[in-house]
Amino acid sequence: MANESELSPDDSNSSDDYDYLMPFEEIHYEGPDRSIVLGSLFIILIIVGVVTNVLGLASLVHFRMWLKHEGYVYLVAIFAANVGILLFDSTTFCITHWNFGEYPPDSSEFMCRVWHFLMTIHFVTGWLSVALLLNVYLREHLTQRRRCGCPIFAVKYCTLFASKIVVGIIFGVVFILGLPYLGLFGLNYYAYGTYCSPQGPLHVYVVLYWVECGLMWALPFLLFLPVILLLTLCMSRDGNQFGFSGIEERSLGAEQFRTVAVTLSSTNLFSYFLVGFVFLATALDGFVSVVLETAIAFSIGFQPVFCFVILKEFRIEVLRKLRELGCCKCLPQICWPSGDERRIRLQDLEENAEQE
Repeated sequence: MANESELSPDDSNSSDDYDYLMPFEEIHYEGPDRSIVLGSLFIILIIVGVVTNVLGLASLVHFRMWLKHEGYVYLVAIFAANVGILLFDSTTFCITHWNFGEYPPDSSEFMCRVWHFLMTIHFVTGWLSVALLLNVYLREHLTQRRRCGCPIFAVKYCTLFASKIVVGIIFGVVFILGLPYLGLFGLNYYAYGTYCSPQGPLHVYVVLYWVECGLMWALPFLLFLPVILLLTLCMSRDGNQFGFSGIEERSLGAEQFRTVAVTLSSTNLFSYFLVGFVFLATALDGFVSVVLETAIAFSIGFQPVFCFVILKEFRIEVLRKLRELGCCKCLPQICWPSGDERRIRLQDLEENAEQE
């Protein structure tokens, strides 16, 4: 090809100058940590994590759980982001570390640009966790006799419409920040193949990368999320409920949803602190980076399982659907383990009989 340059891997102007900016790319180790066992375990975690998040996302959408609590909108967004993180970021680490197949961005100019654009999905999790926890925190102020700094804002924020707007803004900001990657990245051609790397001036990519890290990582994970998480955990549980914009009518599972919000926010905070350690460990010890990235994939992949276990309303809807499909007839005790759930089922049957 006319634009190919016969460069060797040892050339000083190669794209390896960018390696310190991309902690998950082109990481090669010759030590014993490059084992098939660790690689296979990591691939299994990615597959299981993608499946669980897709099932959790589909279940929330199918049962329209956000009609019972607007916070489910944030859960839908978090599960969708988890799928993208596992498919692009975790897969990138897996392929470049163990050389499992060809790295997709190196296959074509289109994949090079689009893949790095899609990898920016990992920037969305921080603000989604902040928005979810803020919803729970403000809701508890509205449903109990507590003073709130701005009650009008709290009332507006704790609505289904506002939740959709907030999620749309977060994804919109990440989309805008990711657009420059479509023009910055491109293929470099060598005698031994192609390599996807940033093109053009180095300072443009450096500024963009650190703006993203500061705005979408440092602010939520180092400032807002720890503060709101601490305030939520320290909040007293006493207080009488009172009528305020009808919010108390939708607060039947508020305590369970509070537990889910704290659990997911804590796991996301833990995971993204590990990302920083991975960034450092890739330059120090390959085995450490594998262990940390495996912990990240595990914490992200099993978040829907935590929600299924904690959220009773969500669990009942899923088990009810399985029972209707005939999946639980052989295991009735597992599908309906408590008397409360059986009473809810009986009430539904009585309501249907009255309507007929």
